[in-house]
Amino acid sequence: MIDGMNSQLYQADIKAAFDKERKVRVKSFLTQEYAEKLLLSLTNDVPFEMALVRGGRYESISQSAWKAMDNQAKQAVNTEVMSNAAKGIGFVYGRHLVTSTERIAQMSKFYDWINSEAVLQWARELSGFDDICTASVQATRYTPGQFLTRHQDVVEREQRRLAYVVNLAPQWHPDWGGLLQFYEEDGTTTESWAPEFNTLSLFDVKHIHSVSYVTPFAQQPRYALTGWFKAT
Repeated sequence: MIDGMNSQLYQADIKAAFDKERKVRVKSFLTQEYAEKLLLSLTNDVPFEMALVRGGRYESISQSAWKAMDNQAKQAVNTEVMSNAAKGIGFVYGRHLVTSTERIAQMSKFYDWINSEAVLQWARELSGFDDICTASVQATRYTPGQFLTRHQDVVEREQRRLAYVVNLAPQWHPDWGGLLQFYEEDGTTTESWAPEFNTLSLFDVKHIHSVSYVTPFAQQPRYALTGWFKAT
């Protein structure tokens, strides 16, 4: 079995579930000890920036830059984000890109782990995408008022194959929002997955999906490690 992954998981069962609709949830994906270490690092170490769409382009605002903005400027950002969201465009959430040069120990270890040949081969066998050779990583944090509108993850230049979300928010209540939702082409919701702690969500990038609005009464951030298994 792969170090860090729950030894009680059965690849054949996960693959059978994935093959039905090209998506799967895997509960207790990591060992409990490893999941707790990742959560502790997300809570205490990671400097999240605000990721959003503004002026039709992706933008990232650091914590220090946001604090330096006056109330009028902040209100303008919020107004534009919400106006876009009303049209089904954009997102706003906390993000920290994790790369091979990451300095935060646990984030660096996770990057190396998910890019290890053992995990990449696990993803190839599960999905049937034999060309998977890398995995991207970002740490995410959704707080009240944040969301990700409907979209697909198909980006040809990046050759994305599978999207993954390792949920790390403990005791999340479904009424708090932050649900990973899947849709048909006409916008009909087909399935909603609550971000249960130490649960992997894995799906073909062709699936239309969103992260629903996190409510004002959510009692904690919605933490996760996410990214794509890619062929480049």
